[in-house]
This record gives sequence, structure tokens and C-alpha cells, in this order.
Amino acid sequence: MHPKLIVLIIVYIRSHVVTIASPVGNPADSSEESAETGEIVKELQEMCRNNSGSDAAFEQLQASGQLAMLCTFSAVELEPLMADLDTLSNETRKAFFSRYCPQLRNAYSCVGKLVDDFRPCLEEDDFTIVQAISGIVPDAIELVCKNDGDILYKLEEPKYAECLDKVSDSFEECLGFFNNTDDWDISHMTRDQCGQLTGFRQCLQDKLNICKAPDLIDVFDLFYNTLFRMTPCRNYVEIQKVIEVDNNELNSV
Repeated sequence: MHPKLIVLIIVYIRSHVVTIASPVGNPADSSEESAETGEIVKELQEMCRNNSGSDAAFEQLQASGQLAMLCTFSAVELEPLMADLDTLSNETRKAFFSRYCPQLRNAYSCVGKLVDDFRPCLEEDDFTIVQAISGIVPDAIELVCKNDGDILYKLEEPKYAECLDKVSDSFEECLGFFNNTDDWDISHMTRDQCGQLTGFRQCLQDKLNICKAPDLIDVFDLFYNTLFRMTPCRNYVEIQKVIEVDNNELNSV
């Protein structure tokens, strides 16, 4: 799948679902975003027509986008969420995450049909990748909701910020695990290429362990696990974490 195609699809889904939770911004910014969204819609329409042979698939995609938007509005108390987010503190975080995490989990179900309706517009391998990418969202929600937003507060702690700086400084060392990535085909990755990804992750984990911030690897694993789900790597290497949801808790097994 071409990276531009992935970006197009992500931005399209965002324009129908995610941005409805955003506060109203500058009118000029909104106009610019509308123009950008218009271009994306045109490209997606052409893509659907080329793959399905008609405009029916794109029209269904548009209808699903509108339904996803309405569904999200009904699932999440958007105005209270944005207001409470502005005043979020260590004292209010338990009430905040207890109230809104269940709503966000429910809202994710709103995009299921929208994602499914991309199928006629894409080759099968590409659709599998889109499904895997959309799977980041529930995992990200659970990570953010774990222990009432604990990961968000940790990222603001000086110890963790310093650790991230150190890891960034030595990032090139971990990149040394990759060889000749120019000819990689994400849909047909080999056992050796998957091993390189595993080595890269282990390098990051080791460096986070050294600066005593091992749990930050959970953020990287959102993308790492998704990559494995959508490539042949899932047949070669065990995905790092399986997530079980129990109210506002997340347990790794």
C-alpha cells in the first residue's frame, strides 16, 4: 500500500468522526481544512470508481461517514468532555476518565461500518492494512484510560521527559537493526525483515529500561502490534501484548 493512500484514508475518517470533538477554531483555519478535505474526497472518489467500476461504493462510503458522525455525537458528551478536559487535574482525573472512557469505547463502534465500506474501494491487501490501522484506536483508548490516564501524566514527569530525550539521542543506534528497507513490501514481509523489527523494538525497550521508564514501550507497541497484525510478521513473531478490557482497567497477559 502506498503511504499516501494510508494518509488519505486516515484523514477521511478523521474528518467524519474525530474532528467533531475538536473545539471551534479560526474560521480561516476551518476554510483551509475544508479545502483540504475536499481534495481528499475527490481522490477517494476516483479510487473507489477505479476499483469498483462505479460511484456506488463511494456514495455508500459517504453515507457511512455521515452515520458515523451522528453515532459519535450520540455516544459521547462532547461539550462536557471538552470543558472538563480544559480543567483536568490530578484531583479530577479519576472522575474524568471514569465518565468518558466508557463513552469513547462505545464511540469506536461507530466507525466499524465506515471502515468496512472501504472494502470495494481497495485491493484486498490494502483493505487488510486499513483494518489493522483502525485497530490502533481501541488499544490507544485503553492505554490512555489505564489507571485514570496514568501514561499521560507520566509523560509530563521530568524523569520520563529526560528518558525520552536520551532515547531520541541514541535512536540511530536502534535503526542499525534495519537493512535495505527500500525494497520492503509491507504486505509480503519476510521472516528476516520481521526479525529486524523485533530487534529494533528490543533495542528501544533496553534503552527505556536503562533510564527506568520501561512502561513507555506501551506507546510504541500501539504501532508495533498494529504493524504485526497487518503483515506476515504475525505468523513469525508473537505480538507483544493482548489487551483485556474490564471497565476502566487494562491488563496485559
